[in-house]
Amino acid sequence: MKTFNFKKIAAMALSVMTLISATACSGEDAQENEDQQQENNAIVFGTSADYAPFEFHTQINGEDTIVGFDVELAKMIAEDMGKELEIKDISFDLLLNELQNGTIDFVIAAMAATDERLEQADASDSYYTEDYQRVVFRAEDADKYTDFDCFEGAKVAVQSGSIQVGMAEENLLGCELLILQSAADTFNNLLNGKCDAVLVDGNVADGYVASNEGLALLDKDFPSTEGSCVWVQKDDPKGILDSINATIDKAQETEGLMAGWMADAEELSGTEE
Repeated sequence: MKTFNFKKIAAMALSVMTLISATACSGEDAQENEDQQQENNAIVFGTSADYAPFEFHTQINGEDTIVGFDVELAKMIAEDMGKELEIKDISFDLLLNELQNGTIDFVIAAMAATDERLEQADASDSYYTEDYQRVVFRAEDADKYTDFDCFEGAKVAVQSGSIQVGMAEENLLGCELLILQSAADTFNNLLNGKCDAVLVDGNVADGYVASNEGLALLDKDFPSTEGSCVWVQKDDPKGILDSINATIDKAQETEGLMAGWMADAEELSGTEE
């Protein structure tokens, strides 16, 4: 008659459980290591994707995709760093706050350098210097708005956090500001008769006027700005600003590259002339 050695059986069971546990832990550790490697190989780009042709949403192969001139520059920055690019679409007026908080690594959003912004973050060399501003209004009001001094009492929509807020106050004297969350909001208000005009970047203005027969613009130059920059955390703790500037130099020196980005972005947004 066979007898059972309960101590031996218990010891064997304990050994099997330990092996299973060790294997499971090993699997979890491997997954954690893989996740960490993926995280370390990613760089997060923050933008406000409502500003065609610089950054905007469109459908590509049936999927909502963020595209535009600035997005192409971001892709090149990530590629030159050997990183995978992740994109976060954030309200324009919160971008530098998110940058400070470390939830994104850099910002590109057709954002010019100002003293106020430079107190919050560090700017790259200017990557786009053809910045110009335009006032857009309904075509029926073209005879009414012929110069900057014609906007007294007019309600002018601008995007929150943009340089256009100050430019409207300084140049369209006597206007009433309507500060809205996005560029799309400003034009929706204009088209629906809730404001009289919109002050916006000239490339964006050109696109809206080209795609809306009922809109016109004041072809008059505002004081020049510093041009658009890439933004990183103050004092560049991640050490990426030199690489970003090197990429900007390369993009600007490559004949036809940035012009091609702009042409492609205008075509995708339907704003090409």
